[in-house]
Amino acid sequence: MRRNVLRLAGNLCLLTAALGLTVPVTAGTATATSAEPARTVRAAALPQFRSMSVPVEGDFARPSPNEAVHIKGTVDVTVITLPNAAGGGTAQIISSLSNTTATGLTSNGKYYLVGAQRINAPFSAAETTTLNVKPTFVLVPPTGAPSRVQPITVTVVVTSTGVINSITAAVG
Repeated sequence: MRRNVLRLAGNLCLLTAALGLTVPVTAGTATATSAEPARTVRAAALPQFRSMSVPVEGDFARPSPNEAVHIKGTVDVTVITLPNAAGGGTAQIISSLSNTTATGLTSNGKYYLVGAQRINAPFSAAETTTLNVKPTFVLVPPTGAPSRVQPITVTVVVTSTGVINSITAAVG
């Protein structure tokens, strides 16, 4: 029981430090002088998080051999924004495939599209920023060597404070 109380107190101290919270000083422990300059503390913008599964379906041209491939499946997208206090910041976009298969339109061969990728993209202090990223995935053909492809475009709309307005994905 005592160990749990100590662990809880330690976690509370870490949380307080992480959030930048302060504890007021009680009378008699510190003295203030009129020579100290006034300090203003600007509240930092908090990170935002959004995750969703987006269905994707469409055709793209496979580079070698030249065969169009039809993709059908789901791309799971997670976006974490780390805004700056003055606006703008960095968005971390994590894309992974789930139950995504492909069919060769000429050979009717069964392909598999697999993989996941994390891409960091800056967003500006403007009102909104549209981020278009093309994660690299691996296309596994029925015969032959797997190849890296970028058939899916993930689009994220972020405000200047890091709020994630929308997440979409499309083939092409």
